[in-house]
Amino acid sequence: MSKATNPLEKIGNQYTDCYIAYTRKSTDDADNQKNSIEYQIGEIKRNLAGQGIKIAPLNIEGFCTEGYITEHHSGFKEDADFETNADGTISISVERPKFLMLVNLLKQKKFKGVISLCWDRFSRNEADDMLTKKLLKQGIDVCFVQVKYDTGSSGALHMDIDGMFSRHYSRTISEKVRNTNKKLRSEGKCIYTPPLGYTSEGSGSKPLDPERAALVKRIFELYATGEWSFSTLAQWANQQGLTTRPCRRNRTKEEKLQGIELSAIPKSTRPITETSIWHILSNPFYIGKITHKGELFDSKVHQPLIDLSTYYKVQSILKRRAVKIHYPELAFFTYRGLIKCGSCKRGYSPYVKKNITYYRSRCRKDCSNRVKNINDKFITAKIGKILSRIYFTEPEKSAIEANAWKELDKHTERRNKIAEDLRLQKNKVVVNLKYLGTDKLNLLRTKVFTSEQLIEEECRLNGLLADYDDKISELSVSTKAMLEYVISFSELAKHVAFYFSEGLDAEKRDIVLQVFTELYIENGELKYVATEAYNALLQRFDTQLQPLCGEDYVVLELVNIYNLVKASKVTLQKLLDHSILPRAA
Repeated sequence: MSKATNPLEKIGNQYTDCYIAYTRKSTDDADNQKNSIEYQIGEIKRNLAGQGIKIAPLNIEGFCTEGYITEHHSGFKEDADFETNADGTISISVERPKFLMLVNLLKQKKFKGVISLCWDRFSRNEADDMLTKKLLKQGIDVCFVQVKYDTGSSGALHMDIDGMFSRHYSRTISEKVRNTNKKLRSEGKCIYTPPLGYTSEGSGSKPLDPERAALVKRIFELYATGEWSFSTLAQWANQQGLTTRPCRRNRTKEEKLQGIELSAIPKSTRPITETSIWHILSNPFYIGKITHKGELFDSKVHQPLIDLSTYYKVQSILKRRAVKIHYPELAFFTYRGLIKCGSCKRGYSPYVKKNITYYRSRCRKDCSNRVKNINDKFITAKIGKILSRIYFTEPEKSAIEANAWKELDKHTERRNKIAEDLRLQKNKVVVNLKYLGTDKLNLLRTKVFTSEQLIEEECRLNGLLADYDDKISELSVSTKAMLEYVISFSELAKHVAFYFSEGLDAEKRDIVLQVFTELYIENGELKYVATEAYNALLQRFDTQLQPLCGEDYVVLELVNIYNLVKASKVTLQKLLDHSILPRAA
């Protein structure tokens, strides 16, 4: 394939007696009348006849129209980098593409000269000043509508002064913008576009997006489980109808050269990608912070969407990256992804044969497991049997209530000692938190902490403080109330066994996820690892783990059992409340 021809190379010597006009709209100074392309073109056309200047009738797409070049770029923005070459020359980059094309054509003497409105429309930084002066030394006529420079030293001084004031004007505008932004940040205002889940009503208000905020919050909650990857969360989000906010894409290089305004590009939404998920999960905006150059500031214009504990749990998972477990695009099966081989740890995958659901494991060749296929009904029956052992039978409840009171006084004395130790540890945390609060600026200046580390440390200490408060509060509960609470949890677990036997497949799965952390096949039997709360009750049958069993174990481990089941009772109650089945008698 032949290389495409550059249209500028077709310009011959037919315009050597003509000028070309250059206009530029600056992004620094949007309100200045001189910044209007229409105004600049109008002023140039009104002054052509008086100066005896003829504009070249040249049309090149992406460069000029009827000899008029229009460019949209801030003249003060320039690359500070440069390169030294082996031949002793120095190379610098020119950020304005059309201006660079123009300089090359003028150097080749393709035009007699160039006309612009004034000096600061043609050159607004020192690099451009140098190029302009070199063109003048080569005999290229660089003329302006609003000013005429003498050819002597006074004209050169006049030119230098105009260039100096042009650069000063740009620097002043830039400085005003920086100071305004700094003031807004100090007031806790946000000067940039908020992330997904928020809308923007200016720097003083970033309210929650009623369409997207709930789904963004759910993304954090799902990832915090450690069971979702970026790709599966992106699939899930797209299935829920989550999209980016309507926005305009970036202009292409060709569109910039043609002078197409960003406002002319229509707004559109895009689907959620893995990159979108990463940007959401790693953004501290969701905990009420705004960022600038790596520093975090408290925001006063938006409310946190995510609590601190969930956010920092997500950050810790991001460091080690979650493994994909959920597959939103796959068909539903009750035990999909929940059953593993006890020997080689490979999972059992579901399949249907003759309207019966089976689970099959493709074990390793050296695996000792001989049961490669299991029936759905086999799993359900085994799980139902385990669930029936969680709750206390009537004889067990009677024995516990009869024997427990003898040990309650001993429990009370031990708990009082533990409470005293916890209060001492809590006081140490309070002192550390007070130190962080009073010496925050000093810690940041001396770089003991970065702002992010300081927030993380405050979060950790506040978490410890809340944990100590919870533990002290739990110890204030009487042992009698603890025992009654454990028995009430047992009664709730009794309903779980009933719901599992009669519930829908989705309800069965919810119950399994609530009760078990692991299910596996070993020697043809279904083995399990229960979650802490349920394991606390199931261990009363395991004489290998403790010397006492039955009601003696329940009384001896009352405090531990109470603390574990308390954390799960609310979740269990919600699970039962959502069931469509009638409550068991």
